[in-house]
Order: sequence, then structure tokens, then C-alpha cells
Amino acid sequence: MEQYLLEYEPSAKVGTTRHDKTQFRVRQAIAAMVKHYGQDSHTLLELGGYTGWHTAGYRDQLSRPERAVIYDWRDLRTPKVREIIEFQRVDLETQRFPDADGSYDIVICNQVLEHLKNIFGPLGEMHRVLKPGGHLMLSVPNISALHNCLLLLLGRQPTTMVILDAHVRGFAIWSFSRFLQLNGHFKLLEVHGFGLHPFTSRRLPGPLRTYCHTPLWLLEKKTSSLPLWEEVIKAKSTSTNFFTSAP
Repeated sequence: MEQYLLEYEPSAKVGTTRHDKTQFRVRQAIAAMVKHYGQDSHTLLELGGYTGWHTAGYRDQLSRPERAVIYDWRDLRTPKVREIIEFQRVDLETQRFPDADGSYDIVICNQVLEHLKNIFGPLGEMHRVLKPGGHLMLSVPNISALHNCLLLLLGRQPTTMVILDAHVRGFAIWSFSRFLQLNGHFKLLEVHGFGLHPFTSRRLPGPLRTYCHTPLWLLEKKTSSLPLWEEVIKAKSTSTNFFTSAP
């Protein structure tokens, strides 16, 4: 993926911090997933694609790329990315996605949901715009990461939920795995864990995934008549009117 960073965002470079190295490995793993599962795929959507250099890299892993799109709240694509990647301005928390049902073979959502209070609607929309049998590749920071567990033991805020920051949600790897499979709308195919900070940024084996810095999920769209995530949360009694639209 480094060649895509150099080609499509030449002013940038691969970061040297442990966090930057972990995130770069996650993007490499997503590209490998797209290549493996996208052998008969032509369309790709990335939520929160930022400058789009990695979207360009994912697009080129498709067997015969026809359309690649970024949804985000502002357009930060570099000039060269604009030549091959479309953009749609979308408020992910409140808006219906602008594409029709079953528009995409692959949807990528990397380091986005931790920034959203409403994750329920966007998950349903990702499911809707995926083709039957399409694949969702999703990643968020892990609140049960080793360094976060130690910080909580010391009465400190975990790095994934810093109070004066943009992250508004925290996800533990195995709880979120169950949540993503709610009511059978997605089938879980793979779960990977990257980074055991401060020691390594590499992919972790087996049980060590519990304490990884960044999990990566691969899911397959399934058909279910049961309620989607937003319907479930709206049916619950909550202490906020955020999900009910009540005055």
C-alpha cells in the first residue's frame, strides 16, 4: 500500500509511531481481503475515505474495477484521487445513503464508527447498499486493548475514549463481534487483531486478539426478516431522545 500513499498523496509518508504502523498494517490487511474476496467484484464504497489514497489502493485490488466511491462529510480527495474515485457528501449519522439497494460488492468502514453517536442507522445502510453476499470490512479501536486495560486499572481514561477528543464510542472486540451479527444480517467470516501496544504493531495470534489495539472484521451480507440495529435501539427504553426523534 505504500506505493499508493506515495502516488496519490505525495506530501504524506508512512508514520513512525506505533499507532501509525498499526493502522498501516490494518490497511494492508483490508487490501488483501479485497483482493481475495473481490475476484468477481466491480464496485466498492469506503466510508470516511479522507484523502482517498487507500481507497485507490483498495479499488485496484478488484478484478475489474468499475466504480469506487467515498462517503464523507467533506471532500478531501487529492487531485489524482479525484480522477478515479467518486465522492458523495453524506452525514453518516442522519442521512440515508445516496445509492440504491445492492449497489456495492464491497463496503469498507475503517476507523469511523468510534466518531459516531448513531452507529445503528449507518450499519443498516451499509447492509442495504451491499449486494446479496457482498462483503463488509470494518475496523474500530479496541477498548479492551492491553494498554487500555492498564489505564483503566490506574483510573485513567483509555486512549480510545479520550474525553477531549473526537471519539464518542468505545468497542470491545468480542462484544462488538456479537453486535455486528445481530439478528443474522451479517455472517462473521474473519476477525483479526493488530497491535499489542507498546510492544508490536503486528497481527496477533489467537487469544491475544482480545488485547489488540485494532480489530478488523470481515462480514458477509445475509438476508433476515428480523429487525435491523436502528429498529432494535428505537424499540428500547432509553434515557435520551437522540434515537427517537422526540422533542
